[in-house]
Amino acid sequence: MILTLTANPSLDRTIELPGPVLRGQVQRAVWAGQQPGGKGVNVSRAVAAADRDTLAVLPGDVDDPVLTGLDAIGLAHRSIPTGTPLRSNITVTEPDGTTTKINEPGSLLSPQSQNALLDLVADQAAGASWVVLAGSLPPGVDDDFYARAIERIRGLDEPPLIAVDTSGAPLAAALTASPDLIKPNAEELAELLSAAGLLRAAGLLNAGKPRGDARPDSDRGATESFEAAELRKTAEAHESAAPLETADLLAIAGRLESSPQLTARATSALLTAGGAHPRSILATLGAGGAVLAQPETAWHAQHPPMDVVSTVGAGDSTLAGYLLGLTGGREPSAALAQAVAYGAAAAGLRGTGVPSPEDARTDAVTVTPLEPTVAAPAAAPAAQAAAPTDDSSHRHEGTVPETEEAR
Repeated sequence: MILTLTANPSLDRTIELPGPVLRGQVQRAVWAGQQPGGKGVNVSRAVAAADRDTLAVLPGDVDDPVLTGLDAIGLAHRSIPTGTPLRSNITVTEPDGTTTKINEPGSLLSPQSQNALLDLVADQAAGASWVVLAGSLPPGVDDDFYARAIERIRGLDEPPLIAVDTSGAPLAAALTASPDLIKPNAEELAELLSAAGLLRAAGLLNAGKPRGDARPDSDRGATESFEAAELRKTAEAHESAAPLETADLLAIAGRLESSPQLTARATSALLTAGGAHPRSILATLGAGGAVLAQPETAWHAQHPPMDVVSTVGAGDSTLAGYLLGLTGGREPSAALAQAVAYGAAAAGLRGTGVPSPEDARTDAVTVTPLEPTVAAPAAAPAAQAAAPTDDSSHRHEGTVPETEEAR
């Protein structure tokens, strides 16, 4: 069984427009729909669509629209009452696949409700093969909530494997408990590396060095462009200081999305860092596919170009596809191919759609081995670094360009 915890679930409403969003004007939708959502809920929906056992754990009252929506689709779930309504998120999609997402913060989750949720997860995790901790944290919840959940689950006699799919400070805090898998996108990976002081080890401080140029940083001044030099200097200044600004993170994320080999090096820097660190990384690169990294090996998977309908939930389906592959007996590289196929299939569906196994064209995915080398042994442990800021307005996930999901 794959159990999911969604600490900040939502009712996801999708509005499909016939053209681009026109600010300040009235527009008529050509389609609208709603589904119970949140990242963990979406993973469970995809697992259930494959006719595999899953259980979604979340906060919420039994008469909340999110819970009644789960009842309507027959998704197995357990919840703790909160006495407050769950949030609604709005997605606006355009014909070219551009997706605009507006997420509510969610209702306050009291300390008593947090403890009850952790108790429920630990109780239900017994006998599971994987537990997925996914999405943003609602107001009132400390950043270490997922780390505490990992500690509780690992206290079981036969603990399941644990995957974490969140962002910002909660993701950085979760690394202190060494989850078995994390699924960052390119910007989230850049945040982690910056906060951990690993940008140099990841090869991300030499923005201006031409490909194949092995000269040290001090010898590049004559050929380095002004823009590249500024990006490098900014990254260097932040290597042991505060997290990078959003614009700089986006620039680094763009480099990661365009270079699977650089992403393999970046993930290797995290995996080999001293102290607590994840045991494997599934890094999604937007239209660039995904990289799966383990301590001594890495692979890149790529799906052919496709028409995008909605990118919301594609990253969740990517994670579901990977776990379905592993629990179905596939080798990691084959599970990666299934992950990318699931993400691509989800991007072709309306709303927060999840694909069936028949929708996921694994045979269309190309998987290539990569060399996960780093420049030097990592000096700073990822878990001891300052947590990165959580700016969710520019993230991309899945196998196609993707907006922020139900974080």
